[in-house]
Amino acid sequence: MTNKIYKPFRRILAIALALSLSAFGRMAFAEHLEVYRWESQSYAPNALIASMMKAAKIHEKQGAHVGIFQMDVGSAGKTSFDYVLRWDNAEAWAKTKSLNGNEDWQAFWTEASASPSGNLLWSLEGINLDRSVPAAHFKNHGPYRVYIWKPTAGEQGRMMTAFNQAKALHNSLGADVHIYSEGVGGSGNIHYVMLFDDWTELASFGDGLVGNQEWLALQASASGSATLLGSIQGIPLYSSE
Repeated sequence: MTNKIYKPFRRILAIALALSLSAFGRMAFAEHLEVYRWESQSYAPNALIASMMKAAKIHEKQGAHVGIFQMDVGSAGKTSFDYVLRWDNAEAWAKTKSLNGNEDWQAFWTEASASPSGNLLWSLEGINLDRSVPAAHFKNHGPYRVYIWKPTAGEQGRMMTAFNQAKALHNSLGADVHIYSEGVGGSGNIHYVMLFDDWTELASFGDGLVGNQEWLALQASASGSATLLGSIQGIPLYSSE
């Protein structure tokens, strides 16, 4: 490789390394989650729910916060669930991961594989862009909505500015908003998560957006900065205390 080619290559490598370290830094000190979406093998999902509850008890013993959520609007086919693990930071995440092969898990997977109750559709990790939020913050909420956005190339800055403005507005109208960047298993998308105490609060929030001039202006200003890939609504079945 000639020096003429090597110099720009070195600059590209340095930039890539800086971005990687930046992402690792966010992961190290921010709430970290893993989502596993499971589909029941039957239209009576009690066996899958029971299996997830057993897994939750093991994960909690190993330091994770666990949430089990049933998909509602936006899902299709047989009943599906999100099994969500949360940690305050990467250190807590690593501690749990190091125990993946212990005796508790060996016994669990032996039992689960003898009579499978669900199919894993996909999994991914996410990093909360707000470093001040602990994993325990997410216990005991009600229905939620998730919007998955693909940033437009070169428009990430404008997109995040709009998302942070939307978060402030939506919080003022009663939602509890959290923004996540995808990690392993993802494709660089952003997840805009809205939590509510109950269905009445969610309905009130929707009413508050109708004709809201600030919201209409924000949507117009953000046009073209990202593409909506999909959305889903769900309800919690279980949450760690």
